Amino acid sequence: MTRLSRHLLWIAAAAPVMAGVELGRRIFANNDDARFAVLAQDVLSQGLRFFPELNGAPYYNKPALLAWLIALVSWPGGDVTQLTAALPSAAAGVATAFAVWALGRDMFGLEAGTYAALVAVATQGFFLQARLPLPDMLMTCFITAGLWQFWRLTQDGARGVHWLGFYGCTAAAFWAKGPAGFLPLAVALGWAAATPHAGAWRRLRLAPGLPVLALLVAPWWLLAFAADSAAIRDTVVVDHLMWYLPQTLTWKSVTAPLRNSFGILFPWVLVLPIVAVQAVRVVRARGDGGDRVRVLLVWALVTLVVVGVSRQQRLRYYLPLVPPVALLIAWWLASAVPRSREAARMPWRTYAVGAAALGVITAGVLVAGGGLPRDASISLPGSALEVLVLAGGLLTMIGALVWGVRAKRVGRAFAVAWLGSAVFVVGAYHWEVGRFNAAHDFPRVSQRMKPALQNAPVVATWGVPELPLSFYMNRRVVAVETNAELDRVMAGAVPAVAIMTEGVLASSRERERFAVLVNDRLALRSVSLVRKE
Repeated sequence: MTRLSRHLLWIAAAAPVMAGVELGRRIFANNDDARFAVLAQDVLSQGLRFFPELNGAPYYNKPALLAWLIALVSWPGGDVTQLTAALPSAAAGVATAFAVWALGRDMFGLEAGTYAALVAVATQGFFLQARLPLPDMLMTCFITAGLWQFWRLTQDGARGVHWLGFYGCTAAAFWAKGPAGFLPLAVALGWAAATPHAGAWRRLRLAPGLPVLALLVAPWWLLAFAADSAAIRDTVVVDHLMWYLPQTLTWKSVTAPLRNSFGILFPWVLVLPIVAVQAVRVVRARGDGGDRVRVLLVWALVTLVVVGVSRQQRLRYYLPLVPPVALLIAWWLASAVPRSREAARMPWRTYAVGAAALGVITAGVLVAGGGLPRDASISLPGSALEVLVLAGGLLTMIGALVWGVRAKRVGRAFAVAWLGSAVFVVGAYHWEVGRFNAAHDFPRVSQRMKPALQNAPVVATWGVPELPLSFYMNRRVVAVETNAELDRVMAGAVPAVAIMTEGVLASSRERERFAVLVNDRLALRSVSLVRKE
């Protein structure tokens, strides 16, 4: 077996396992999780459409590539399930690992490529998003592939095909999640601005590339405007601009990017301070590998800034940080540590300051948010065994890395450290998803309520996410927030039914007009299925 084959075997073994373990187990408990699964159900039932419907209304917010892929893998079984809905994201996760490996190999060699891919698949961000029917993993796959082609494009002797690969993958990232997919272009422009070499802008091939990119993404815009120009204008203004525009500085807006980055990159984020310090030193010294490290720093910083300044903050928005950070860590392990004494020094003061800052940020976020969230108990360890396993995995990872860096025996140390990180990530997910499913048991509640729904053409919901109910009940469910909206949805429906939280039902001015058919608990709240008399 050749050296290349051995390295590929590691990725081929680790990536599918980390993307596939417990795949399909997680319940869709909010509108984001269920949205593309519901769209895929529409594609299966109504046929392939450019704009599938979401509870009776065409969906224009994002391109439907993920919904089409979910429908494709669900077609043999005739129905969308939790497993088939997650399969495209898992496949995109495996493809992302290979793209990271290919880029790391091209930049720093085979060992670095393998380290980078293994680090990426053992982060919390990769592990969670590879199991959710959301477009973020698919978009990250195309972004990584695009920036791999970008790296090749910037090298001496680059062939013409690489610029087509870069702009083509950028267009594919758009088809996965809309304008957020243009991130590779932002990274490329940031690199050109930060690179002192003459000809950096020329290497981007903007003159032919931008028209090709526009041509590839134009069909979605043109067909959307032709179908419903008013809806598209609202989508562009509200969802593509106002949703992401920066907001006024608050404590929460400042700390959210740090908190989300830490969460998406954990546990490998623990070595990031020493890696970042060494990377900056190499770039400033303009030594061997400085240009390559600069690309990764620009990639990470542009991603952090673009996502961090946006109005809306979600943990999954930071998933595109995983590839550049994994590559930086791989460079440090494969290149910096064996060659430099400075790289082997652990900056304990930096870690102490970082830990203190993280504690202050966490406390500030909790105080600003009014204390622990309602579902905090779901994420916290629930038993002594869980604490021991998670702590053991984390300590194994840290201890192996410290020993390997100081002894400069990185290969064996990394293998042990990776196993420790994998145990932590898999174990944390295994126990957390069990508590999560118990608290958000939409399948059980939906099955219990189905007989009482009879032949209701539409179900109104107030205070409960509508799309998970629509997915598990396989019928139209519409969210309302006022009595007028409730009356409008229920008008003419026979029978007229609604699902409400206990608080909404108790505060309703028309409480006496509703007959309670079923009581249950869902999402840590009491809910009732009611019929309008």
